[in-house]
Amino acid sequence: MKWGYALAAVVLTCVFGLPFSEYDTASLLPIKTIQAARTADGVTLVSEVGQGVGASWSEAVADLRENASGEVFFDTAEQIVFCSRSLVDEALESGELRPSAQVYFARKLRRPEGLHEYLSAHESDLTVADLRAQQYYI
Repeated sequence: MKWGYALAAVVLTCVFGLPFSEYDTASLLPIKTIQAARTADGVTLVSEVGQGVGASWSEAVADLRENASGEVFFDTAEQIVFCSRSLVDEALESGELRPSAQVYFARKLRRPEGLHEYLSAHESDLTVADLRAQQYYI
């Protein structure tokens, strides 16, 4: 009977392929630091791999992915800088950010060059997981 299951798995894999996405490793764009602000254009996201603008967090993420020169990975972000506190809930609910990402707050968007290194030297005690936990208690 075990051989039957193994044979069925092989046949299904051959017919439908593996359940994983294929990526060209040369086109992968891992984000280290992302900045988020609410502007006159809606929501603006700035990272070292590009910029996205949209009416909401999810539209700005889609715009960033669409305009990037490769496959953007938000779950590699080590730091997120919120320039608008009103974006925090939207960003947390999206599920795009990794729980261990450090959270910072700023008054305005900065140039992305060198920002990751600067924030790495000034680590935050607040993480995305901390903010998610606080959401449940409020």
